[in-house]
Amino acid sequence: MQSISLRLRKYVENAFWLIFEKGFSLFVGMVVGIYVARYLRPESYGLLNYSLSFVSIFSAFSTLGLDQIIVRELAKGPGRKDELLGTGFILKVVGSALLIVLMMVMLAFMDHSPFTNSLIMIIAAAEIFKGFEVINYFFQSKVLSKYVVQIQVLINLLISAAKVGLVFIHAPLIWFGVIVLIGTILNAVGFIYAYQAREGTPWKWNFSKAVAGELLRESWPLALYGVALNIQARIDQVMLGKMMNNYEVGQYSVALKFIEIFGFVPIVLMNTFTPAVTKAKVADEQLYHSRLVNLYRLMFLTFLLVAIPIFFFAKDVIVFLYGFEYQAAGYLLSLFALRLFFSNMGVGKSVFIVNESLFKYSLLTVIVGATANIALNYFLIPPYGTTGAIVASMLSFTVSIFLVDLFFERTRLNQKLMFQGMFSFWKIRDVL
Repeated sequence: MQSISLRLRKYVENAFWLIFEKGFSLFVGMVVGIYVARYLRPESYGLLNYSLSFVSIFSAFSTLGLDQIIVRELAKGPGRKDELLGTGFILKVVGSALLIVLMMVMLAFMDHSPFTNSLIMIIAAAEIFKGFEVINYFFQSKVLSKYVVQIQVLINLLISAAKVGLVFIHAPLIWFGVIVLIGTILNAVGFIYAYQAREGTPWKWNFSKAVAGELLRESWPLALYGVALNIQARIDQVMLGKMMNNYEVGQYSVALKFIEIFGFVPIVLMNTFTPAVTKAKVADEQLYHSRLVNLYRLMFLTFLLVAIPIFFFAKDVIVFLYGFEYQAAGYLLSLFALRLFFSNMGVGKSVFIVNESLFKYSLLTVIVGATANIALNYFLIPPYGTTGAIVASMLSFTVSIFLVDLFFERTRLNQKLMFQGMFSFWKIRDVL
């Protein structure tokens, strides 16, 4: 009984550190982000976010979908630690190098200024050092995330202070790209320090072709999923930068970053109630459907509680925090509040997908959604600008979250449950 209590305490402590790090990063990121946005002003802030979005679209090449697979394999076979970490590290570095080469080829055909290309490549160089994130996977597998979280919090504070310092000395824009690279390098150093303090030197790691093949065979759908998801999430900022101007990207980015703060709400709800839904599926199909409906009710109700105040007070909040120059972002934030509906329902739907093991279907939906988003942005951005980009993203989510379900028998039932939950949200009860 005591061992069960100690094990439970270990998991609770691990969850606490992960939640603390996420909350701390969001808070510090928002405060420093406001300070930086006010200093750079919409034009330069837009260019910085255009560059960050351009790199993030391809960043799935540097992760290769390996994250959760390596965590799982480390948990299953701790004796393969050096082989898994060494192979994962090499694969991630090679993936990052592939990302940089691909971007260099693309930049050669794009009408960017030399300064924009330099800023993009500096940010992209940071991906190379993300190979050391395999150490983070190791600590996750041991349920000891606090050791890396403590270091990440410290580095986050240092980098945030550095950004404030850059504003104080009136540094040029390029240094805000350099600070992204420096932050990734410091994270890598911190990971190595944490690993050496508890496990020994990373120099004992080794690469295995067999393990590499094993990991890649399983991870390629996740890598493809990551690329498509990044495109659907970030292509709007890149297309705005190419089809409009950096000023519009700056306004759009401020509204987007503010609304993303509330993205943790449906994730917390999902993580909290997923076990109850999963247990219901094993016990009784009717109870399973009932709990899914209640989960969708909860997601929709949460959307209303968060979105309605944002919709009505967005302009005042943005002007107060960011200044009058970002007034247009307040209008965009009101529209982004409506987009929370799709993120909440999409997160809720992921519980159904996991319980039904519909991973190929999930890959299809995100590819369809990304394709629809690109096409809709192409037609809506020229006449409607940033408003068109937000409308395009909402329409693409409508396609990927709702319309695709019509073509598959197994998902049509879930679509019915989703609508039942949305149109009876006030009946929420016994949510698990």
